[in-house]
Amino acid sequence: MSVATIICSLIILIIIQRITKNIILAILGAVGTIILFRFDLHALVNAFVFPLKDPDLYKLLGTVFFIYLFSSALDISGDAKRFATSSKALFDDRTSMAFMPMMIGFLPMPGGAMFTAPIVKMIGDDEGFSNDYMMVVNYWFRHVVELFWPVYPAFYILTALVGIELAPFSISLIPIFLIATLSGWILFNGFRLPKVKKTTSKELKGLWIVFFVVLTGIMILVFNMEGYIALGINIGGYFLFRKRCFIESLVKAFKKWDVFLLLFLFFVYKYYLTEVNLTGDIAVELDRIGLNIHLLTIILPLLIGMSTGITQSAVGITAPLLITLGANPAMMYFAAVAGVLLSPVHLCIVLTGNFYKSDLMKVFLKILPLLFITGLSVYLLLVI
Repeated sequence: MSVATIICSLIILIIIQRITKNIILAILGAVGTIILFRFDLHALVNAFVFPLKDPDLYKLLGTVFFIYLFSSALDISGDAKRFATSSKALFDDRTSMAFMPMMIGFLPMPGGAMFTAPIVKMIGDDEGFSNDYMMVVNYWFRHVVELFWPVYPAFYILTALVGIELAPFSISLIPIFLIATLSGWILFNGFRLPKVKKTTSKELKGLWIVFFVVLTGIMILVFNMEGYIALGINIGGYFLFRKRCFIESLVKAFKKWDVFLLLFLFFVYKYYLTEVNLTGDIAVELDRIGLNIHLLTIILPLLIGMSTGITQSAVGITAPLLITLGANPAMMYFAAVAGVLLSPVHLCIVLTGNFYKSDLMKVFLKILPLLFITGLSVYLLLVI
């Protein structure tokens, strides 16, 4: 019944989103479906109260606010256009639209796909690419890095629970990252090669904002700084050069109040799942069916990832059970990432879907073959 409940809630969410193009209504519909199947008044009250006491919510709100503030400033100041122009001077359009999200993928910040979405759209609009193409390229290449990069929280959770060393596990997944990147390039762009153009230093001046992205990464990776703090410091540094844009950028960022409401509802959804123990019951139900361990290793993290939209939740919830059954850590991790990428409550898909006004189902269908290829690679290279 728990599996059926979560499947129904996801179906309702997708249907409402497709009809209304409003993700807030869609998430309310998903929560309402779960409440209908598993009503608990105490859990419902807690689901609305606990997020207000959760520091992670405020960190997330701060991070997303700074992302919108920075993206607004880049647009208002013209730096986004200059960055896009310099990227186009250095790379061809398709390479630029793939390279920039991948670069941001090395920064483990929530909603990171939103960071590059406006720049990708600026390049794509000039060349007549569709919103659906720009969204799926931005979304996929933003997340291929997560398949091996060891600074993501889920990596730490998995290696700690399984008892394996972080670095060797990360290195073992590098071929998977390369396969995912290559297959994504071929699917979206055919067999044409990425092109680097001859250019002048003057044409590359627009790339100066990369300094703030790199410095943010150094603060997070080397100094173990919280993402919202690193972003705040670097964006503050950026505004030293763009003081005239600050007030207008601030006003524009605060106009995204509906996104902040959406993030709150996202936490309500997550807490209600936890309060009624729906995710735990899913694990028990699937285990009772007696599925083959390889299938269970794929299905369980996939479902939890789809229902929560958070990789570390999918890993943390399923790993304790799957480890005792002898599951392969690499396949377990991939399935969790795949579930999150196919989740309609995943923060990146929510934010960029709202930005591009794209049909989420089309995005999911587009990345399905890529996930199949990547998953098959994990099985052939790391499981058998």
